[in-house]
Parts: sequence; C-alpha cells; structure tokens
Amino acid sequence: MKRVRQLLAAIASLALTAALLALGTSQAAAAPATARPAPHGQGTCKPVPPGKGAPKDAAWACYKISSRSPAPARALAPAPRDGDDPNSPDSLCGKQPPDNSTRLAYCMTKGLRWTYLSSDQKTVIGGAEGDLAIYSRLKDTPKANWTESAVAILRSKTDNIPAVEVALLPTCIGQCAVTSGPVVAKLEKVGGEGGGSITYSSSVSKGTQALVRPQYHLELDILLPSERLPSVNTDWLGPQIRCDDMVGQWPGCVIPEHMANVTIRKSLYRAAAVTYEWAQKNLTTFSMGTEAKPLHRKEATEKEIERRRDITCNLGPDKFVRDNSLVPDDSCDEFPFAASQEGGNAGSLCVDILPQQVGGVWDVKNVKVLRNGANAANAPCVRSHVTRADNVAAGRDEFGAAVRSDRIIDNEPFQVIIP
Repeated sequence: MKRVRQLLAAIASLALTAALLALGTSQAAAAPATARPAPHGQGTCKPVPPGKGAPKDAAWACYKISSRSPAPARALAPAPRDGDDPNSPDSLCGKQPPDNSTRLAYCMTKGLRWTYLSSDQKTVIGGAEGDLAIYSRLKDTPKANWTESAVAILRSKTDNIPAVEVALLPTCIGQCAVTSGPVVAKLEKVGGEGGGSITYSSSVSKGTQALVRPQYHLELDILLPSERLPSVNTDWLGPQIRCDDMVGQWPGCVIPEHMANVTIRKSLYRAAAVTYEWAQKNLTTFSMGTEAKPLHRKEATEKEIERRRDITCNLGPDKFVRDNSLVPDDSCDEFPFAASQEGGNAGSLCVDILPQQVGGVWDVKNVKVLRNGANAANAPCVRSHVTRADNVAAGRDEFGAAVRSDRIIDNEPFQVIIP
C-alpha cells in the first residue's frame, strides 16, 4: 500500500500544479442559486443553503471526479526489476484501461475535487482536491472471493473548508455479492488519508463459471461545522471478472480480458524452454503459443493426454528415436503440448531438433535440426531431445501450475512466454 500511496502523491503533484485552488477575492453578494442554471464544467453542483456555515459569498458547492492521465503514472512508476511480481497493483495505479489491470490484479485511480463558487459561477470561494485508489490482487484461495483496498488522500484544501468526506458504496453485478464495506473516509488535513477494504464473493458451483463486475457508487461531501451539504452521486464499473469452479481443487477468479500465460524460463528448464522458443521462431504457419497465435487448453484426463503424446512420439512409422549419447536420460519433448488443442500431431509431421548448451548458455541459435528441417515453417509440431527431468518439469509441472494459477479453462487461449 505504501508504494501505491507514493505513486498517487506523485501523480497528484503534477495535476495540482495546473489546478491548485486559490481563494477567491470577489465580494459580490450571493444571488439565490436556484434562480440560475447550475455552473457548467464543474461537475455536479448544488445550491448552498444560506446561513448554514458556508464561506461568505459561496452560492454553489460543486463536486467533480476525474480519471488521472496514464502518462505521468508510467513516467513515475518504478522501473521493473527481474523477479518483480507483474500482478502487483503498484505498477498499475494511475493507468487507464486496459493497462490498469492484468489477469490477476487491477488498480483504479480517481481525482476528486470539491469547490465553492460565487453566484457568478466563476469565482472560486474555496475548495479541496484529493485522490482515490481502489486496487486488488486476485489470489488463489479456497473460495471465489477477492478483497479490494480503497485509499483516499487529501492533497490540498483552503482554510474555509473544515473537512471533506469520501463515501464508497460498492455493489456487484452478476452472480456475486459484497460481503464487507462500504468505505467512508473523513479528511481534515492536507496529506491526511483514510480508507478500508471491500470483499466480494461469487457462489459458482462445480463445473460452472460466471462473469461478474464490481460497481461503485461514490458520494462526496463538504462537511460544515453546522451541517452536511448535499452530496453528488457518481457511479462507475470496475473490471469484468470471471469466477469459476472448473480448474484445480477450488473455485477462483481472473480478469479474462487478459490472456493467460505459461512462463517457461531457460534458467530453470534449459533445453525444454529452448525447444518451445525455437518452435515459436521457426514453425510460423501454425499456432505455437505466441500472442498472435496462442495455444488453447484441452480438458482431458492424464490417460487421454498420454495417448495424444504417444501419437506424436511413440506411434506410427516415424517414432522418436531416443539417444542417451546425445542427452542423458533422453526423452521426447513435444510442442505444442499434448494438453493443448493444437497438440497430439502425428510424429511424421514434426521437426526433430537437438537443443545444445554452448559456453554455459542455452540459446535457439545453438539448436541442431535433425529431421524435416526443410519443412519447418509449415510444420505443426516439434519433437526435441530433452532430459526427462526438464521435460516433465516444464511441459507438465510448470504448465499444470499455470493452468491452476491463471485458471485456464477448456479451449481458452494462452500464451507461452520464454523470458
């Protein structure tokens, strides 16, 4: 949360340079606000009740909510470091959709402004500005629920406003419910903050899924010593979220707008990772798990997947020839995965390769093509000499873990990323 607050502060400092509220100097008497149309371009405005403790000459109380520009956020966000969590809300706050979310996290930021205007609808009598951030990470838990954090921060305030208030009242659209909330923050001092958490839950049953969406109802108030002025009601939608009980041991939720991915690191999976990367760069006609040509998960039993793997490696006239002199404990690592819709190809159609480590480095430029190299661009699959340990760890364990963490359901597209 600390990094989110720091980011909000940096974003707001740029916005406030141009929008800092100054105490008005007009001494004109306040005409009855109800006799004239409400001010334009100031958000939602309400007449100020006379004699109720508002600043002298204040005729209108106006409230406005805005989206922060993504450009300052990108410039001020911390530079990504190897190993950083890509689903951390810290790097998402201040950006606009779809850049303000990933498959497993999101952050929304709003600029808040309270303004007193005179009867001429132009002269500023007093005001305040602040920010609101709502962020969440969709964690893998035994239930289809998630929790948002909401933080409101006061950035500037004139002395004639004692306090402002932010009330966030959430609902959930679809097969879901809000189980905690709302969040109310009273802000009295510049730099002060307040907030809380909101928890949502979806009641999906085994083998089903549901598309749900948070909806936010925001009320802003200027608090006077004697009474609260009328508030403005503003509503907007959060990201669309898919909750399901179709993957793994328990239900969970993701943001389906973002494609799932399986990350296979060369530092961990060596020849197996090089095999998949080589296929993506050389087998260019068919889908090989790139963003433009993703793979699609195939829901099947382990026995069915093993049969599809056998079709590629062990059956037909062109069986894969294991050679322990080339690779210790040699195995046939097939790609696309047998657990994808694109897998299970006849081995006679595949290109056979041998990834090699040169100078301690695994790289596609060191791959040796052993068979069907002339037809690589149009081949639907590759078979590779990979140790059994790396084969199982990358193609089964890592892929299986990604299926659970990114909740990749049957026939859903996913990308294979080789860092």
